[in-house]
Formats: sequence, structure tokens, C-alpha cells
Amino acid sequence: MHTAVCDALRISHPVVQAGMGGWTNPALVAAVSNAGGLGILACCWSSADVVRQSLRQIRALTDRPFGVNFVLHLTDDAIFQICLDEQVPVFSFFRGDPGPATARAHTIGAKVLHQITTVAEAEQACAANVDVLVAQGCEAGGHMGPMPLWTLLPEVVRVAGHRPVLAAGGIVDGQGLAAALAFGAAGVLMGTRFLASVESPATAAHKQAILNAGLGDTIPTLVWDILWGEIWPGGIRTQSLRNAMTDRWDGREHDLRAGLDAVRAEFAAAEARQDSTLIPLLAGVGAARIRDILPAADVVRDTVRDAEDILRHLAARAPA
Repeated sequence: MHTAVCDALRISHPVVQAGMGGWTNPALVAAVSNAGGLGILACCWSSADVVRQSLRQIRALTDRPFGVNFVLHLTDDAIFQICLDEQVPVFSFFRGDPGPATARAHTIGAKVLHQITTVAEAEQACAANVDVLVAQGCEAGGHMGPMPLWTLLPEVVRVAGHRPVLAAGGIVDGQGLAAALAFGAAGVLMGTRFLASVESPATAAHKQAILNAGLGDTIPTLVWDILWGEIWPGGIRTQSLRNAMTDRWDGREHDLRAGLDAVRAEFAAAEARQDSTLIPLLAGVGAARIRDILPAADVVRDTVRDAEDILRHLAARAPA
């Protein structure tokens, strides 16, 4: 399967691993890239030394293109400069005006993906001359936008013009890739499916919770951002698996803020002992369709193979 995004990013398969903040590592990034997709290293919530070391580890593990991800309003300029100095081939951005960061990435010949959640953001990204748009629906795990993917995607494809568009949000398999292509996308960006992979740095409890998830077991909430002390602009919420912490405080944000010191102490203790009932288990709604922990390379290959099978089956059923 070869699409316009493969040409733009110099990859073999139109499958990109999301730059999940705190949940990527060199092993995952390299495994996805070696399988012909694009692995992406999260660079926010990390130190300059860790990022530099990770980039060099990735290069030792793969000679294929890979990327780095930045949340623009949280970007550390020193870390961004390290990525430029290390000649990272692909930069991925989320939130904010991508213009200045895109211009800097383009100075070293890097390609730029920008993840958007509204049509207005897509128009801004096109004006900034990004190379690939990522239309992220509200089905996505982690920080997500307001619109359903299948409503947003056709409009983003229209705005993008000649630029390839990736679909993101709730996509975990070849069926999602086939649907994305039918809606005009050139590929997919997947987070939760790669979170539930062998190489993922997520805890065993987090991965098992994804396997156990059913329909309706995720929730978009402000609880985690309040606990982290990092409210995102624009009303962005964080989608995670429901647990005791979200059950207790979602919808009671005023009360949570009023007793924040005590709840944060409980939260810190829960993180120290990895109590999955009280810490964030980020996941998108597609978690309900994940039933196994696979090597990341198998995720890439299975997604492409299954999408090709679906498209061939549909073509065979089409009237002559």
C-alpha cells in the first residue's frame, strides 16, 4: 500500500505512530520505522539529555525515517534545537501556531506534520506550509479535540488541497485505515494501538486495562490536567480509561480544586505504587477493539494487510 504520505515522509506504509507524551521510547519508535511506518519520539515532559540520548539510540536501531513530537505551547527551545542539530527527518506538532516551528524545521530539510482538531486549525497549518496534516477526532486518547473524526476528516481533506492528510482518533486496525482512505485520507496516525504493543513503555497494568476495555470505558476529562497543574488552552480535555479517580472527580472539578493538595498527595502516592485505579490510563475509544499485545512491527504489517484485504473485497463487490 503506497499513498502520497509515503512519498512525503519517505516511508513504505501509511501508518504513523503518535508521539504520545511520556509513552514513547527508542525501541518503539525504531520498531515502527523498521516495519515501514513512521515512529515518533515524544519530546515534551523530558530532559534535554534524555532526548539527545534517545535520538542517538533510535539512529543505532534504525536507518529509516523517524520523527519527534512537540506540543507547541509546551516546547522547550533547547530540546527543539537538539532535534535540529541531530538532523531529525520529521517533526510533528500539536496545538498552537505551527508557523515559526515549521520554518525552523524546514531549514534542515525536515518534513512537518501538524495535528489539528478543527477546520480553522487546518487552514492555519496550510498557511504555515506544513507538509502533512493530521485530522484528530474526539475519539483519540490523551489530549483531544471537539469534533468526531468522520465529520472533521472530509473537511480537512478539502482544506488541505495537495497536502496529504492522516486520520487519527479511535483507529486501531486495518478497518480504520481502509475507512480513512475512503474518506480521502492518505494514511493513519495511531496512538492507543501502539501503546498496547510489546515495545511500549506503558506499564503492564496500563496495557492490561486497554485489553479489558469495552465500549464506553473511556472518558474525556479535566481531572488529570487539574492534578498535573497544566490546563490546556481551548477547553482541551484528556481522554483516558475510566477509573476510581475519574469516577470520583469528573463533573466535580470545583470540589477537586478546593481540596487539591490532599488529592495530589493521594495521586502521588498512587503513582509511586502504580495503582491503576487512581492514575491516568490514557487511551482512545478504539481501546475497546484491542484484544492483544503485539510487537509494534506486527501492528504496522497487520494494519496494512487487513486494509488491503478489505479494499480488495470492496472492489470485487463493486458493480462493473
